[in-house]
Amino acid sequence: MNDKWLGTPPDLIIPRLRSLLADLENLAAPGGFAGINDAITIRNCMLAQRSVPCLIGEMLDHSHIKNGPGITSELFYLDRKRRMARTLSRWYRFDEGFLI
Repeated sequence: MNDKWLGTPPDLIIPRLRSLLADLENLAAPGGFAGINDAITIRNCMLAQRSVPCLIGEMLDHSHIKNGPGITSELFYLDRKRRMARTLSRWYRFDEGFLI
């Protein structure tokens, strides 16, 4: 089952995603964010980018991308047998299979 969760077992990634969702909901709620008490200190900080798993391919009927080549947001779930995937923002299906 690890392949479907990109190497992270569901019992590890689900609580992490729930925690992220709870933090973001607290930030969005009026008066719901009291600050962070258990944050890690980081010195000499700067913004950087890194690669994350995602899908590339020809998009069809996407709500925000015109038909044609495209790239998805971060990939969280992949099931090659059922020919489907879940990114941060939506589900995808592979009409013509999954390459590689």
